[in-house]
Amino acid sequence: MTDDHYKEEQQNEVDILQSIYPTEFEEIATDPQYKFSIKIPIDDDGEDEIRPCVVKLVVEYTPAYPDELPEFDLVLADDEDNEEDEDDEDGGNSGHGNGARQQLGETDATLSEQDIEDMKAKAREMAEETLGMAMVFSMATTIKETCADRLREKTNELKRIRELRIQKEIEAEQAKFVGTLVTRANFLEWKEKFDKEMSERNHRNQADQTTAAARRGPPGSSGGALAGAAGSKKDGKLSGRELFEQDRALAQSDSKFITDGDVSVDASLFAKEEAISDDDDGDN
Repeated sequence: MTDDHYKEEQQNEVDILQSIYPTEFEEIATDPQYKFSIKIPIDDDGEDEIRPCVVKLVVEYTPAYPDELPEFDLVLADDEDNEEDEDDEDGGNSGHGNGARQQLGETDATLSEQDIEDMKAKAREMAEETLGMAMVFSMATTIKETCADRLREKTNELKRIRELRIQKEIEAEQAKFVGTLVTRANFLEWKEKFDKEMSERNHRNQADQTTAAARRGPPGSSGGALAGAAGSKKDGKLSGRELFEQDRALAQSDSKFITDGDVSVDASLFAKEEAISDDDDGDN
């Protein structure tokens, strides 16, 4: 095949690619070899399972293309857009990137540099299988499908990790309302502590009772009287003895009610009168 024939094959493919990718196709150079790029949107056809992104396939024909592989490269278009926006900002413009600058959600997967290298390897395999024919469209289709599959896998993994995290948080929250599981070992440990506490409490009670008995003393002792006095004081009342001890005037309190002219009474007369009455009753 002559050089002109190769040129014609290449131009025909370019025309087809421009019709398939009217806005995504960009011509870069025509001499000495034709060079162009195609922006390939990566999505899941409206299912919203992956975070959409754009990769750019850069192709440069070789003189004997399509009988030999073209030179090509694959880059993330989002990264290039961000670099251009940073250049604009440095120049005083206020460009805003959309891609990597957008805040990522917890399950938003992105393509890494290793992912891009893997996609390039798959595109090369496809090109080798179609050697001798126009192959750029097949390469672009393979890149689009494999990138979407890779993003879907990574997104599902992120979702799995999130669900696992949420499950752990729920279990941790529920654990706050669940007591310790009783086993033979921890029950015996609890019982040993409980028995020890009860024994110490009984010893304290016995010691308190012994001390209280010693303070009271034997029945009829002054200790008992003192205890009784203490008990009356606890009730908020004083005994008669305590009242007289505190106020000696109470012992003579009745004498102050006797005035001049009052008649004193001899109680012994009443006793004699009762004795005579009893004798009379006996005679009858």
